[in-house]
Amino acid sequence: MSEHMPVPLRFAVMCSSARLQQWQSDAIAQLGSHGHRLVLVIRDGRPVAGNSMFRRIANKKWGTFLFTFLENRFFKPGAKSLVDLPMDRQGIGTLKCIADRKGFSEYFREADVAVIREYRLDFILRFGFSIIRGDILNSARFGVWSFHHDDEMIYRGGPAGFWEIYNGDPVSGAILQRLTERLDGGIVLKKGYLQTIMHSYKGNLDQLLSVSSSWPVQVADKYSIILPAGHSGSEDFYLAGEPSPTKARVYKIPGNLQMLKFLLILLRNRLRFYWHDLGTAEIWNVGVISRPIAEIALGIHQIMGSDVVWLPLVKRSDYLADPAGFIDGDRLHVLAEEYSYTTKKAAISEIILKLHPDGVQHPDGVQHPDGVSNPDRVLEGETHLSYPYILRHEGEIYCLPESYQSSGITLYRRDPSTGKFIKNRILLENVEAVDPTLFFNHGTWWLFFTEKKYSNTHLYLFYSLYLNGEFKPHRLNPVKTDIRSARPAGTPFIHKNVLYRPAQDCSVTYGGRIAVNRVSKLTPVEFEEETVHFIEPVQGSPYVKGLHTLSMAGEYTLIDGKRYACNHHYFAHQFMKKLKRKDHGSV
Repeated sequence: MSEHMPVPLRFAVMCSSARLQQWQSDAIAQLGSHGHRLVLVIRDGRPVAGNSMFRRIANKKWGTFLFTFLENRFFKPGAKSLVDLPMDRQGIGTLKCIADRKGFSEYFREADVAVIREYRLDFILRFGFSIIRGDILNSARFGVWSFHHDDEMIYRGGPAGFWEIYNGDPVSGAILQRLTERLDGGIVLKKGYLQTIMHSYKGNLDQLLSVSSSWPVQVADKYSIILPAGHSGSEDFYLAGEPSPTKARVYKIPGNLQMLKFLLILLRNRLRFYWHDLGTAEIWNVGVISRPIAEIALGIHQIMGSDVVWLPLVKRSDYLADPAGFIDGDRLHVLAEEYSYTTKKAAISEIILKLHPDGVQHPDGVQHPDGVSNPDRVLEGETHLSYPYILRHEGEIYCLPESYQSSGITLYRRDPSTGKFIKNRILLENVEAVDPTLFFNHGTWWLFFTEKKYSNTHLYLFYSLYLNGEFKPHRLNPVKTDIRSARPAGTPFIHKNVLYRPAQDCSVTYGGRIAVNRVSKLTPVEFEEETVHFIEPVQGSPYVKGLHTLSMAGEYTLIDGKRYACNHHYFAHQFMKKLKRKDHGSV
């Protein structure tokens, strides 16, 4: 395993004034915190037009007045609040440029481009000017970087994060691109997908801006690694990539009639949001399938309702979820989160199933000693415990549960004499890790998880040569931002010498289905994967509203399924939460 030494990059910022929006300021501050140097501020040098009342009225675009009015008064998120440039200006050059307009495009003058080249920039971060073309695009080693806060394959133009709500699209995308001569056809440097906040345009825009503010530093960190052998002295390794092939429709600012419709859509979505959040409790249950994980994960075998043995639920206000397991003799040990709506707390319970030559037998509702045992608490503590990930190593069985409330990741070892799990070691501290998943591949232990703040979108990766060694962060953390396929969902596995990783697709609903990702690059400085298959909830079963765990136990596969039900404990808890917390946005 080799690691390349990072080299800080030199960059410039394009802006319209000495003030930036908060998310832009955050992007610059994060670059500075990683050692990258802001050496030049490129300002728009055109004189500001007068702001008389007559001029304002004359320039008013009355056809889109309603959007403009609401955007300025009610739709402006915190991420767009104005702040001063976050830097000590000493040693940082300032260049005022007047770009020549040709149609909708702006071209920098030759003399200005020459001055910019003298700063030996690695990249330019664009927060100002309009559609820029010409020599300025090649004035820095790695080009001009610019944001488009939509999925460019579906939404070109703007406003950012608006049309997804209008069209009912559950996912909002965003890209950081290296600009080319083609509008919205840059080379994508970083792309992410978030769940659309359907009931709040302000909230949806705020998350797009805030989340993407960390992308320039992630790309800069990737580019700052010294080129590997065979690429020394060439930028081709970094600049390779085809411009986006998008032919998507170009959207514009909505007209007044469209805005009236949009306000009705927001109102409807907000009523739906509160109803679902208050009145529908999730009920999960664990199922066992007598087939290997690869057959299920890769769609070799399509899951039918008759394939799944669902465990009997013991209490009406409890559920079982996040299964993992192991086989001991003729017994299948299933560990799962056992959650109680009464206590609002979960622990790890074990259910033991007797195996037969033709697989797990269907329980008939009566729990037999030789069939399905009652859940037995094998791991509990003062905080909420879930996702009991199981692994074997050197003859021992370990459990790695989620316990984000304890701000750490703790590994437990099974005591074979008692069947209980005892603390083995703390893998990481000071991290609110969600669904930690640990596996060994090509001589290295890899630890995947998301963090509580962005539990469904931001994937983090750590690694170590030894299970009892120090776990180091991946150079590109978070290695992925995708509501559709980031959060771990069970056991990674190898099929035909290829590594696959199950992940949750929470784009429509939490735990809606499972995305199976094929991992193509996994090193301390690289990570790439692509989704090759989706596993939908099991039709013909009582649990058709979600599926978010796929685990391996020998030649058996463990899943879970979701349905909704009314629960007065859940309603009371959610209602009190609504009273105590500030709302996420406004209609």
